[in-house]
Amino acid sequence: MVNFTLDDLASFSRKEQKLINEVMGKEDEIPLFFPRKETINNILGYSKALIIRDSEFLIKTELMLN
Repeated sequence: MVNFTLDDLASFSRKEQKLINEVMGKEDEIPLFFPRKETINNILGYSKALIIRDSEFLIKTELMLN
């Protein structure tokens, strides 16, 4: 059985928080895992311009309105 001290727990907690901040970003910064607003607007614009219809001769027909 391995014994851990409170110092070990505190050290682990500090290292864990540091890694979380490196990956996710700090609370006062913009998180790294969120897309930019322009990216979301581009995706939404594309989805509004794309039409997919069933076709008698083809399985699906895709049409861009822009």
